[in-house]
Order: sequence, then structure tokens, then C-alpha cells
Amino acid sequence: MLERRGVWLFIGTAVLYGLFFGGRTAWKEWHGTVRLETSKAEYLHDEFIEIRLWTRDRASARRLAASPQRVIVTRDGRTVRTVGGIEVVPLSYLAASDRWTGRWPCPWNAPPGEYRLRLLGDPGIAERLRMSPFRVSRRKPAPMPQGMSVLTLESSDSLADMKVRTPSGETKDWRGLLDWVEYAGADAFWMLGGETPGQGEGEVWLSRNFRVFPEVARECRRRGIKFGLYAMCYLTTSKTVRLKRYEYAREVEEGGSVETRAISLRDPRRPEDIAALLKQFRDIPGVDYVGLDYIRNALGGYELVDEFLAEFPGLKPPEGWAAFTREERMVWLARKKGMRRDLDFIDAWQWWRAHRVGQIVRRIKAEVGDATPLWAFTLTWDKGWHHGQDPVMMNDAGVDIDALMLYEATEDQFEALLKDWRRYVRRDDVQLLVGNVIDWPLHQRSELGPRSFYSRLLRGMDRVYADGPAVGIFSHDLQRALWGRLGTWTTRQWLDEVRRAGLRAKSLVPAGSTVGGRS
Repeated sequence: MLERRGVWLFIGTAVLYGLFFGGRTAWKEWHGTVRLETSKAEYLHDEFIEIRLWTRDRASARRLAASPQRVIVTRDGRTVRTVGGIEVVPLSYLAASDRWTGRWPCPWNAPPGEYRLRLLGDPGIAERLRMSPFRVSRRKPAPMPQGMSVLTLESSDSLADMKVRTPSGETKDWRGLLDWVEYAGADAFWMLGGETPGQGEGEVWLSRNFRVFPEVARECRRRGIKFGLYAMCYLTTSKTVRLKRYEYAREVEEGGSVETRAISLRDPRRPEDIAALLKQFRDIPGVDYVGLDYIRNALGGYELVDEFLAEFPGLKPPEGWAAFTREERMVWLARKKGMRRDLDFIDAWQWWRAHRVGQIVRRIKAEVGDATPLWAFTLTWDKGWHHGQDPVMMNDAGVDIDALMLYEATEDQFEALLKDWRRYVRRDDVQLLVGNVIDWPLHQRSELGPRSFYSRLLRGMDRVYADGPAVGIFSHDLQRALWGRLGTWTTRQWLDEVRRAGLRAKSLVPAGSTVGGRS
């Protein structure tokens, strides 16, 4: 009995000693270390990576405060140079949180995987420093049918009053539009559903077709056509009407700023209104997709100067900046950008605008949800960067399919666009539809007419990615095909090429292929 008591006493004492010394070691580790980490473990491409450095040890804190703290980001042991030429991130001390913080913009289409932080400077901190890596990942978009063909309609004309001459030669109401969609062999019909302003005083959306959309959706479903409705987001259609609920973007002309007809990306109400409209469209039975047009810095944007300089790291305004008026700050940004001498600054401005658009898309997607796929139209100059859009950022923010507007370009420009895109994206990065416009003058009045339209669609689909064909094609738009600038060719001849392109698109996609990481 005594022996057993002795054993238990020995075990108990050992446990107490273990708890004491283990706890003391844990306390020293918790209290004495310096931690370098990010605010979360995983980031997507439209985000700033938020870096923080902190310690509970007062001696270490005083040592950190004695000199500037700087961080680099590495991948596979090599320093990663990011947007705006940034290699070193300076950290600033924030008394409120008792931490040093900094921002690192995620590089354009950064390779997914693990990245690590390294603190520069005082080697005496190294023994106490604990670093946590972070990951850059991609969002997986909703899968789309491979080889799909879409015909669009960019018109706010009254559907109730519409008269359409059909392929058979008879005149119908709006249902004649769908006769042409069937004639063109399109899998889906995407229609403009919302533009600003409305008809009434203060009305946000032009609503005269809202009551007809459920009928169009039912008719599309009856005919086996997928149906989508989209909103014109940041460009308004009136040069004179301004809604009091919005702040409008500002352009700089002749040394001063002027208001444009585009709504500012900084306006908090616009994303709410867009999301509410898309939810209304989503809830119509038979609506298969909802979409975003002009989801970008549509005109101007110089009213964003203060947010840009406050949020993007490492930018240095000119001497005396604090005394500049708001007007002077906008003019400075316009001139700085317009001179294009500081290419790192231009890079930062393009990334930041695309990041801001990503934030807006995130808000909209959170409201609309994942059940109905979301698409966006993207202008294609310089991969969309020129207009404040980036396809990889759009994907990660919530866009399921990016519709590239590969038009309004000469033949040389078109080839240059394709080379740019081919160098930039692969099939796993983002789901792309490539599009062309039914408009003879925008094909430089080519003697090939609709055959030039067909050629560009198929070259775009076949060559936009570095490693295979795009998801499919879209043809823009049925209003132009019916009543636009067709040259000496007829609506039927242009839509014959749409149909031919759609059939060819399906043959380009290998069976079982995937885009965006999903089949």
C-alpha cells in the first residue's frame, strides 16, 4: 500500500513540475516572441495582403520602435516584386492596436501557393521572431457549358411596342427576337435589363420592360434557350439627368474637374441598387444568368485621389500636399497619370481601380448568391487594366464568366490584344467568353463583311488562352444585327456567320475539358 502511495506521489509531483515548467515555457513563448504574420491565412487576387508585426514583450517592442521596420515577401526563397514596383513593404506603428502594419498588393495573376514574410533589419530580433506564411488561392467559378454561344441584346426600347421582322419574313412582336436567336443557333440570350436613369423623377432604373421580362423568360425556357438579364452599372445613359442619391465621377478638362455621367466607384448606394436589381432578375422563373456591364471606372475617376493615395502603399505625393485643395489634388492625379512617365504609378493606379471594382463585385455577389451564375463584360485593352478591370480579380471577387469585348480594334490591334491575353491567362485562371460586335464600320469596313466577324470570333476563342480554347463565344448584339450598320449585307447573312461560329466553337472544345478548375 505504501509503495503504491509513493508511486502516485511521484507521478503527481512529476505532473506538477511538468505543468509548472511547461506553463512557464509556454508563457515565455507567448509573451516573449515577436510575431510576423498576415491578418488571415489565405488571400485572393483582388485583395491587399495585410501584414502585421507585434509582440507582448516590452523590451522587444522598444527595440522594434528604435528603427524603421520593413518586410519582403518571398516565394520559393525568392523575393516577389509586386504591383507598382514594390519589393519592400515599410511597416507603420499603430498605437491603437499596438502593432506595426503594412499592405502588400497581391501581384497580377500571382501563382497560387504559399508565400512567406521576412523581416529586414535588426538581426537581434531573429531568435524571437515567429513567422506565419500565407497562401494565394483562386476562387472556383460555377461551371459553364463548354463551347457555348450567346447572342446579346443591348436595347432599352419598349418590348411591348417592338416590331421584329423574323427570318421567315413575317413581322412579330418581341418574340421575333427569339426567332433570330434560334436561327443563329445560340445557346443563350443575354438581354440588357437595367439602365439608369429611369423615366420618372428620381427613378433609378428604366423599368418599362420589367413587366415583360417574365414573359421573355418563359418563352426562352419553352424554346430551350438559356436566358440572362444584365445591368449597366456605372455609366448612365443621360448626359443631363443626375440622380441626387449618387456621387458622380469627375474628369479633368482644361485644368479643372467636371462632373461626368458616370457614377463614382466610391458611391456606397450604387452597389446596393445593382444588387437589389439583380436579385429581382434572379427571382424571375426562367432566368439562368445575371450580368454586369460597365462594372468599371466608366469615365473620369479623379474624385478617387484621396482613397487611392491613402490605401496604396509607397505612393509619394508632391511637396506641400497637405495644403492642396481637393480640386488641386484631382488635377495633380490627372496630370501624373496623363504624362505616363512614372509607369510604376500607372501600374498602381490600374491595380487599385481593379481592386476597388473587385470590392464592389464582392458586395453584389454576397447579395445575389451563388445559385445563379454571374457574368461581366470586360473591355480588353491591356488585359482590361487600362479600364480598371482585371479578369483574375473579377473571378476571385465573384464573377463566374468573363465576357471579353474583343472589338473596336484594327486587325493589328486585334492581334496584339490576343498576344497580350495569351501571355497573361490560362484556362484554370478564369472562365472566358470571347465576343465580337455585329457592325461593319467597327470591322474597318472590311470587304469580307460578316466573314471578318466570324474570323475574329474563332481566332479569339482559339487563341485567347495560353493552353486551349475559351469557354465559348458571344455575338453583340441583336439590335445591331436587325437595325444597325450592316454594310451591303443582310441581317440573315450576319447571323449566318454567328451560327457558323457557334457550331465551330463547339468543335474546338475537347470532350471532358475544363475551365476554371471545374468541369
